[in-house]
Amino acid sequence: MMKKLLSIALGLVTTLSFAQTFVSTSPENQKVVLEEFTGIYCGYCPDGHVIGQGLHDASPNEVFLINIHTGGYSNPNGPADPDFNSPYGAWIAGNTGLAGYPAGTVNRSTFQGIAPQGSAGTTALSRGDWAAAATIVMGMPSPVNVAAQASFDMGTGILSVNTETYYTSNVTNSNNLHVAVVGNNIPGPQSGAQSYNPGAIISGPWSPTYNHQHMLLHLMDGQNGLEFNTTTAGTFIPNTHTWTVPATNQAGQTTTGYFPALDPTNMDVVAFITDGSMGSETILTGFQANVIPVFPNAYDANVTASSAADVVCASETDIEITFRNYGNQPLTSLDLNYKINSGTIITYGWTGNLTSGAQETVLISNVAFTPQANNTVDWTASNPNGQTDQNANNNASSSTFNHAFLSGNVVDGINAGLIDIAITTDGYGSETTWDVTAEDGSILASGGPYGSNVTLNETASVGASECFTFNLYDSYGDGMCCTNGVGSVMVTDASGNVIFEGDPVTLQNFTAIPAPFSTGLASGDAWECTPFGCADVGAGFGSYASETDCEADPTTGCYVVSSIDENQANLYELYPNPAKDVLSIDGTFKSIEIYDVFGKLVLASDNKSEINISDLANGSYYVNIHTENSVIKKKVTVSK
Repeated sequence: MMKKLLSIALGLVTTLSFAQTFVSTSPENQKVVLEEFTGIYCGYCPDGHVIGQGLHDASPNEVFLINIHTGGYSNPNGPADPDFNSPYGAWIAGNTGLAGYPAGTVNRSTFQGIAPQGSAGTTALSRGDWAAAATIVMGMPSPVNVAAQASFDMGTGILSVNTETYYTSNVTNSNNLHVAVVGNNIPGPQSGAQSYNPGAIISGPWSPTYNHQHMLLHLMDGQNGLEFNTTTAGTFIPNTHTWTVPATNQAGQTTTGYFPALDPTNMDVVAFITDGSMGSETILTGFQANVIPVFPNAYDANVTASSAADVVCASETDIEITFRNYGNQPLTSLDLNYKINSGTIITYGWTGNLTSGAQETVLISNVAFTPQANNTVDWTASNPNGQTDQNANNNASSSTFNHAFLSGNVVDGINAGLIDIAITTDGYGSETTWDVTAEDGSILASGGPYGSNVTLNETASVGASECFTFNLYDSYGDGMCCTNGVGSVMVTDASGNVIFEGDPVTLQNFTAIPAPFSTGLASGDAWECTPFGCADVGAGFGSYASETDCEADPTTGCYVVSSIDENQANLYELYPNPAKDVLSIDGTFKSIEIYDVFGKLVLASDNKSEINISDLANGSYYVNIHTENSVIKKKVTVSK
């Protein structure tokens, strides 16, 4: 049953001399609310996003967008996909008569001279008709105005919205007030992005990763809204709406589970008034307001996401962390602590200047680790501006990445030299491209796009004892089979060993297919020099044949002239530790070298008992103390 707001019960103000208002009291034309029905696997939907955004950009105070993910195209395609389906989407779409995607309703109205997608009298319009319908709406007078103000308390997690409704003329039907919460800058997959909206493609785990906007997250008063009884000119109705926003866990999934992240700094609210009986409500007008975050804590670093790049055969990877300043003071320094699997915790000292709500992503490249099939990176943030974080519940994040070789997903035994790529395109060969990449991501060869329904052969050259990936792409996202013709792909070496075989089953509905392979990996021990010393990566593809060989390389931070005993090492003391500007060293030595956590030499000094480290950033460092016949390794933390 609808919630009813009776004028007497609410003490509605019918003359504005008693209240300070933010809603307009002058007659206005209707505002446009475009409800767009979309989905992550709808290939033409990015074109709808462009059209809707264009209408909003042309009239930002007149056109408001609500993108509703619903229907089969919006369903996840596997456990790695987010579920953007709105719990209200099926109900809203069910009242429109939509017959295809993308579709949209403009003020849930019908328009003379504009045919709906479905049967006569239904409201869903094809994307080519949205502009004409919006123009008609903006030229029509509205009997009512609505306005909203919204804020989000970062401490309590409560979204508060104040709405004001004012009638400039009499309305005989009952009306309903709705408040929709929409999210912006939400990453996820999207078919058709490269063809229709490449500007929305961002970096991320999907191929491509798309920046979704105006996504319906919640209706604050349910699908029915708040009902007003019959109103007359001069009626003024204030109301307050609240929503406790679901918290996100470390993986970025909400407790409700229907979209991947609720970011209060990237939310808007769209308030709108409907007129008519349930199931056929026409929108009279609307209003959009930004959600203003309120930061109660002075020092609060919020880790919002982390990721790590999958590797083929390597023992190092790129990792990144994204964090926001949820404090009300500018964030100028932060300790970012991470470890891979059960490795040592490393501290990265970040410095910068983030205003409240601002976000930054830190990328750390070529981080060494001891590989296993599935690997985990754990992050925590601490010491914002050198202070205790006042909200310890949002400081951690974990991400996983795969080692393809140890997972058994690398085709081994491929011969070095030329490999052959035999391709038969489907009816849209212009969507097909490929490349061969080395372990470091460099592209060794590429091809396409092609003509339609053609057969051709391409080649690429690969070196010995290395790992590579053959990548096949379909820009539209519907694959190379089967509605628009049957394509095929066969990748082999000179001896006919198969690297990848694409058939009508494997080539359906894909955007990118990676096929890793190797041309033979080194056998025996697998020692690598890491910032922690020599480590056995255990998969037969290390840089050294033994730990002794690893320690004997004078070009690295792992170099050891001769072994030493623990008593000798104890003769050398570093202090203070943590150090700030000066590091003192007890003992007799020739020189010292200081390396960062990535094994990069950052400072070298001759025999001195005090070392100036004022130029070093906060974080952990490794100190090699060179004596006459040995290298003594110590660890020091710089904290300023």
